[in-house]
Amino acid sequence: MKLSALRIAEPCHEDWNVMPGDARERSCAACQTRVLNLSELSRAEAEAALARRPPDGRLCVRFARDEGGEIATRTHQEERLLAALQALAGRRRAEEAP
Repeated sequence: MKLSALRIAEPCHEDWNVMPGDARERSCAACQTRVLNLSELSRAEAEAALARRPPDGRLCVRFARDEGGEIATRTHQEERLLAALQALAGRRRAEEAP
């Protein structure tokens, strides 16, 4: 499954902040499953996780969306940061040019 096709049928209301784990993956005591944070994974890792869904098709995920509504993965965030840094470097070179 591609990230762009991801739809959440029933959003979970459990508190991510009380789940044990790290920024990438936590364990939900309410449903006894792991919850993946797609926004902390690379795009390839996130799509691989979606492709490996359990046989019952149930997969718990967390993610953030960007301004355009796309799922913001680690790759997406790094690309945006790189573009911003390149723009700043270009401005600086333009300001320093005689």
